[in-house]
Amino acid sequence: MRRTLLTLAVLSLAAVPAFAGSAVGDTAPTFKLTSMDGKAYNLADLKGKTVVLEWANPNCPVSSRHTREKTMIELSKQYGEVVWLGVNSTNPNSGDYLKPAEELAWNQKNGINYPVLADPTGATGHAYGARTTPHMFIIDKDGKIAYNGAIDDDPPGRKAKAERVSYVGHGLDAEKAGKSPDPASTHPYGCSVKY
Repeated sequence: MRRTLLTLAVLSLAAVPAFAGSAVGDTAPTFKLTSMDGKAYNLADLKGKTVVLEWANPNCPVSSRHTREKTMIELSKQYGEVVWLGVNSTNPNSGDYLKPAEELAWNQKNGINYPVLADPTGATGHAYGARTTPHMFIIDKDGKIAYNGAIDDDPPGRKAKAERVSYVGHGLDAEKAGKSPDPASTHPYGCSVKY
């Protein structure tokens, strides 16, 4: 009986999806994803470049607010040497899902000037432990996670943009200067990723 219960417990744990997550200093999980316009992106091809990953979902009010305020759009322009990639891990069976053509049209209408990659299985989101939209990661030139967390210090969006502490902006400045971001990890905020 005891052995049966132990076996059932182990099988139950095996059925739970793993959220491995990526801690600062870990090697960034590799991925091959396609953008909403059909172009393939492989993280391995970006080695030697600083990469920002932004988990996004147009149907999330927080992600949408940052798009309307051009938070990430302006940062991606300011740090033009950085490869900025949005990632949408929304499950196609979720009510929050937009088909790639719909999301591409939304991105173009709102001036998103960087690729947004489709992760419909959620495998990449799970590998990174992405929890919210937005959830931000900076990957350094050596392929390690340098920052994991929120875009800024203003979850409710009440501060004027100029008064917000841009954790990603400070992290990219530190990377450019050859230093480690400080803070290197913060608590991400936004809507839950709809896996």
